[in-house]
Amino acid sequence: MVSEGFDLITGDFLMTFTGAVLATNIITHFIKDYTPDYLDKKIITLLVVVSIMFTSELVFGSITMKSVYLDFLNSFMVAAAAMGNYEILTSKTKIRMMKELEKEISQKTEDEIKKNFEM
Repeated sequence: MVSEGFDLITGDFLMTFTGAVLATNIITHFIKDYTPDYLDKKIITLLVVVSIMFTSELVFGSITMKSVYLDFLNSFMVAAAAMGNYEILTSKTKIRMMKELEKEISQKTEDEIKKNFEM
């Protein structure tokens, strides 16, 4: 039996903005490589958000016309935040990798120059 303190994502957390963004980032990260090429990643993210929002409302809340409308509108906000998080994380990783690559290239270039002058 799992203790109550070990719950990572609860129904209450999933129904919050932060919980929906986190769940969207996690699910999208794992399914993005298996989606067809003709579907844009932003559309995939939006579909994941809509499914999370409506499913959580269906399971943990009460569905009314008002909640369906608000879930649909809120799904665009959650999708925008999830895509923004992904862009920030990947751009920082790309920048770090580029700096490491530049160091490696400059080191190899310096080694080649020294080798040529020694001959």
